[in-house]
Amino acid sequence: MTVGGPGVRRGSAVGRAAVLAAGWSFALAGGLSGCGRTGLSNRPDVVEDSASDTPVGIDALDPNWSLPDEATAVTITGHGFQGAVTVDFGRAEADASVLDDQTIVVTAPAAGMETTVDVTVHTALGDATLPDGFTWSADEPVDTGDTGGGDTGDTSGAGQTGGLVEFSLLQIACPSCLGYTSDLQVVATAGFHQPTPKSWVSWLPAKGTCVTDPAPTQASTAFLDAGSRLWLEYGPDDHPDVSVALDEDAGVYGADGLTADDFVRTAGYRVEVAGGGDVPAFTAENAFYTPDSISALTPMEMLYSDPRSAFAAKIKKSAADFTWSSNGGNDGFAVVIDAYNASSGAPLGEVFCYDGDSGSMRVPSNYLSGFPSGSLLVIGMYRYAVDRFVRPDNGSDVQTVITFGVLGTGVLAN
Repeated sequence: MTVGGPGVRRGSAVGRAAVLAAGWSFALAGGLSGCGRTGLSNRPDVVEDSASDTPVGIDALDPNWSLPDEATAVTITGHGFQGAVTVDFGRAEADASVLDDQTIVVTAPAAGMETTVDVTVHTALGDATLPDGFTWSADEPVDTGDTGGGDTGDTSGAGQTGGLVEFSLLQIACPSCLGYTSDLQVVATAGFHQPTPKSWVSWLPAKGTCVTDPAPTQASTAFLDAGSRLWLEYGPDDHPDVSVALDEDAGVYGADGLTADDFVRTAGYRVEVAGGGDVPAFTAENAFYTPDSISALTPMEMLYSDPRSAFAAKIKKSAADFTWSSNGGNDGFAVVIDAYNASSGAPLGEVFCYDGDSGSMRVPSNYLSGFPSGSLLVIGMYRYAVDRFVRPDNGSDVQTVITFGVLGTGVLAN
């Protein structure tokens, strides 16, 4: 899979440049690709207490324990998770991936002994501590309390990652400039694997930050048999309005020939798995939600579709400003800029900026200053939604990345 967008494709010549179409997807054994979505359907309810009056607060850790010799992926819910965020488990600092200002994913390190420690979240707004927030214990709890999707009682994978589902819609300006045959690409991919403390989304930058040339993580490269097919469905169980069938190939599930009608905006989809030798059949209701579309964005010139007027948008190094409509309250928003040599078409690098879906973003000048003026740009704007649902056979989390994206062109200016 690839995270949050379409796979990279080689484009046709525009003027003297050969341009590659930009876009992100989670490299699921090189076989899957996908994009973003709205609210976190399975986020635990925020507990209203006195801590909510403070700039930063911790409500819960899921899970809040681990075996002493295992590192464990932990979801922290609360509020005020903004800027560069780190998490301390006792005296051990761990890097955090901020999904939104109420949700963090972090890996609790192996302690090597049975102990309980305070958990502290450090943010741009301040710090918050949950006393005795995490425990390493040799005795596994009988029930973690998280039964989303139909808990069968086996929680051996609780707190770990057991799969990935991606669903994306990408609108493409000037498809012939970028090597596409259509101005619309809808992609659905999925895969299940043995539970692991690794995450498919830990590489995402913290909100309000940018990274150069990011490398998506792979939680696993070996996938399980969950039957010959699975479905992403919206509407009634007996007669769904939309039923997207994903066929299996070497453990990786994908669908071809999808249209805009398969990707319903602001809709809750369920995942239905036929079941096979490794993963039994199950249904996960409201496994993910799709985002609203992107509209009224600027600079509008990046959406020119005629090859003769493509690359008309002037993106200034000192003020690379982007705006968009923000209907629907989506989880996050990414602006992805790929730069190419104007003469040879050779790739120069990529800038990936991630923030809340506020409707505006400025890419800091230091991230673009290293590219020469006149560089051709492929610009992706993506509404992200990162979520999870529980695999009922072992209690592990299946991470979901659902994205609505727009792909355009520009040129770098001083």
